[in-house]
Amino acid sequence: LAQTRAALVQSIDEPGRNAYQETQSNTTCRGTTSCVFNFAAVPAGKRLVVTHIAGYVDTGAGTLPSGFLQSSFGGAQYATVPFTGVRGPTTTTLGTRILVNHQVLAYFGAGDSPRGLYHINFTGDTMTGGALMMISGHYVNLP
Repeated sequence: LAQTRAALVQSIDEPGRNAYQETQSNTTCRGTTSCVFNFAAVPAGKRLVVTHIAGYVDTGAGTLPSGFLQSSFGGAQYATVPFTGVRGPTTTTLGTRILVNHQVLAYFGAGDSPRGLYHINFTGDTMTGGALMMISGHYVNLP
């Protein structure tokens, strides 16, 4: 009798196989009401699945900023994933540090550049120190 051997199977889209993480910092937003983070474009033949956002931003009066992760779809239309933070320590030099740590689910196609944004528009508050945003997830291979 001939024996049948099981076929070895490998998932090329397994999250750990194509891990993604990128961190951007911004110190040019001091004295303004928004901080913008432009992440690298998704490579050809890939889809980026973002599953986590983390970071911080310093605000003078401790206003919780509105946070957004945006996809431009390569044009004027965009999709937005909103998020917020929690108040952390306060110092006399930097104000209040707002901490961000959220699970999300957002998709970005090949050529799309994820864009992160913190803003405290129309509050009278301003960004007073640094800001940082890290997005992480994985790539999926497109057929």
